[in-house]
Amino acid sequence: MSDNAVLPLGDSEHDWEEIDHFLAELTELAQSDISFAKFAEALLDRVMQLLQAAAGAVWVRTTPSELSVQCHSNLGVIDTHGRSPTAAGHTQFLQDVIHGGEACLVAPQSAAAAGQTAVNASSYFWIAAPFGLDGQVRGLVEVLQQPTINAATQRGNVKLLTMACELTEDFLQRQQLRELRRTEEQWQRYEQLVHRLHASLDLRYTAFQLVNEGRTFVDCDRVCLLVPRSGRLRVLAVSGLDTIDPRSHTVRSLESLAQLVTASGQALHYRGETAHLPPQIEGPLAAYVDSAHVQALDVIPLTSLPDTSAEISADTTVNEERQGVGVLILEQFNSASEGLHPERARRLCETGALALRNALDYDTLPLLSLARRLRRGQRLARRQGGRLALAAGGVLLLALALTFIPAPFYVRAPGELQPGMRRDIYAPLDAEIVQVLSQHDEQVQSGQVLLELHSRPLELELQRLQGEYQTTEKRLLAVAFARVQSNSDAARGESYPGQLAAEEQELKQLLESQQKQIALVREQRQQLKVTSPIAGRVLTWNPRELLENRPVQRGQLLMSTAAIAGPWIVELAVPESGIGYVASAQRGSEQPLAVTFSLASDRGTTYHGQVQQISARTEPRDGRAAAVQVTATAPASAADRLRPGATIYAKIHCGSRSLGFVWLHDIYETIKTRLLF
Repeated sequence: MSDNAVLPLGDSEHDWEEIDHFLAELTELAQSDISFAKFAEALLDRVMQLLQAAAGAVWVRTTPSELSVQCHSNLGVIDTHGRSPTAAGHTQFLQDVIHGGEACLVAPQSAAAAGQTAVNASSYFWIAAPFGLDGQVRGLVEVLQQPTINAATQRGNVKLLTMACELTEDFLQRQQLRELRRTEEQWQRYEQLVHRLHASLDLRYTAFQLVNEGRTFVDCDRVCLLVPRSGRLRVLAVSGLDTIDPRSHTVRSLESLAQLVTASGQALHYRGETAHLPPQIEGPLAAYVDSAHVQALDVIPLTSLPDTSAEISADTTVNEERQGVGVLILEQFNSASEGLHPERARRLCETGALALRNALDYDTLPLLSLARRLRRGQRLARRQGGRLALAAGGVLLLALALTFIPAPFYVRAPGELQPGMRRDIYAPLDAEIVQVLSQHDEQVQSGQVLLELHSRPLELELQRLQGEYQTTEKRLLAVAFARVQSNSDAARGESYPGQLAAEEQELKQLLESQQKQIALVREQRQQLKVTSPIAGRVLTWNPRELLENRPVQRGQLLMSTAAIAGPWIVELAVPESGIGYVASAQRGSEQPLAVTFSLASDRGTTYHGQVQQISARTEPRDGRAAAVQVTATAPASAADRLRPGATIYAKIHCGSRSLGFVWLHDIYETIKTRLLF
């Protein structure tokens, strides 16, 4: 920038401060990271304000001979696009500045001057200065000023406009440098992306690298990858997620949308508008957008040339038809973000399609898993040959020990302790419990009343039967009296004693039937006093609060009693997988099988018993696997420490087996059941 420029406005201190402020603003603006369009608007606004121009414009060079307006202010004061002399002269003026490469001023109503071909037929001064980059003119800044400015002001304005263009060149250089830096960073990121995508042929590794590194490269919110599986596209990887629920509504909507886009043969670019889309895609797209809440979406089918290198010969040509290897989904959730970058997305899809095709080809190789294991084994053998031989010897010794060393074999089963003599008490009729006469753990005798029930329907039935019985008695007395009366009338032939006798006999039979019914109802009423069937203790917890004033139904369990002082038994629920060993051991032994058990509340104390009975059927259990009931004895010496219904963990002694069978028979049963059957 020239230091001895002749500046406009005058020589007052205020004018110089205004110019310094103008240059400082432009310098700061040139150093800012904004677009050229915003810079041009700010530049033109400040230049016109300082120079008090009537109009102005920033022109950019589109071709060597064409200019276009980047921005302008009040440029309509002259004809710039018509066929008038003013328009032609103005166009020539701009071309002179572009080709001359220096600032130029043309006075109003003037003919072509020396070194100029432009004719100014307007009433304004035309002042323009070019700006360039890398030695080439890229555009110019033009202002139109009133014809009243003097020569000194004209020269100062030209110099000032030249300074503004120099600052514009500084801005363009900085912008170019920033763009080069961004390009360099982008290429470095692209190189890193390519390196990671092609670092392995493992399909899942490649897929996760593609979505996670691709999200960073494209600078979007989420990337999804779908690959063909059994004739349909399935989601394989989503950036930021380790696991995917294939049954979720969002995943299924995405798969349906990708399937339709792939069938159309064109990529889908959604930015909020769906009017231009075919109805086959518009519906699934709307469903997915509502589910995923995306603001921008790109569905890009990944295609790649088939790998025909193994089939190429000197006489063959490669089929150039591209094959689909998957679909890449780019998503943006924030509408205020810059959006998806098409060029970055194109690069990602190109290199991602190649890496994905290689991974898919490798993943579908026959016997791939076996080859991987063999290769891993070969590497291990090369690195650790001596250690591997030592480990093989140790494994052999362990196998021999597991095969030939005997060990006691147990079948484990959960169970519970119960007194040997216990009874459950059930409701005899549909009734209401009016009084509970016993408490938990109370000692009761056989025949002792435990509960009193009341049945309103039974009482009503008894009253009805008694009323009918009384009515029948009265009718019987009336018939008997009528028979006596008929004896006196029989001599005169005025009565039918046979009919009265038959009626009397019928009433007697009815009376006898009613007596039996009344007796039966009274017997049922007597059953409402529920008694204990055995002498023992009440096992039911808090029966008064549980049962009193409660309606019950016939057959409903009310209470349980047991002879605590008597013998105890262990009721075991042996799983179906172990009952075969128990039954086989029992058949091979003349003595009952031994049982060892401990209480869940006292695992440190062990008790011993013997198997008494093995059920002949398997019974289902609520919420658990079916089991076979096995009954065993409990030691009488431990009766004072046992509680009815206590949970126990038992082991049934089933003889001796090899150590390997004892340790690994559960695994063997699982393999035999789930894999071999």
